[in-house]
Amino acid sequence: MQPIYVTMTSSGSSPFKLGNWNAMSVMQFGFQVNSTGGSNFQIDATLEDPTLSYPNPNSSTPTTFTLATASSTAATPFVVGISSIAIAAWRLTVNTPSSAGAKVTLIALQSGVG
Repeated sequence: MQPIYVTMTSSGSSPFKLGNWNAMSVMQFGFQVNSTGGSNFQIDATLEDPTLSYPNPNSSTPTTFTLATASSTAATPFVVGISSIAIAAWRLTVNTPSSAGAKVTLIALQSGVG
């Protein structure tokens, strides 16, 4: 699978990005976050379908949990490898950008997809 890039320049959450549910082996994800410096961010995930094709009977919005949280320093990538975990989708949440217009880029790669 090709890497997926999500870039944010202000606080908030990106739209969800779906994992490939048809992986032929155990789902494995790798995430790298690059920042222009000093931003506080987290990587959220959900086991529910954010497209609502398979809706949760109890809620209209997916419940998220945090895979990783960090604060970056200039030009230092934050890397987290998530192994053997099944998730439906993930997103980037920027809690505090370092300054107005500071870039935070999440790069995600899922293995097991041919």
